[in-house]
Amino acid sequence: MCGIVGFHGPDNVVGDMIIGLTALQHRGQDAAGIATFDDSFHLCKGQGLVNDVFKPKHVKKLKGNLGIGH
Repeated sequence: MCGIVGFHGPDNVVGDMIIGLTALQHRGQDAAGIATFDDSFHLCKGQGLVNDVFKPKHVKKLKGNLGIGH
């Protein structure tokens, strides 16, 4: 099982996406991933819990006002 979250807004959405994925984490705890888009796609994915996968150095690279997460 897994959960999917998507955001679109006027500003960078990665912070809201991480909050949303953390809320859905009970659906599946094996892996997590986020893809965002500004003028190009930005991707971060990995094995483990949301807080283990998305470190501050990764979050800085996930720029864009449109994103989807798993």
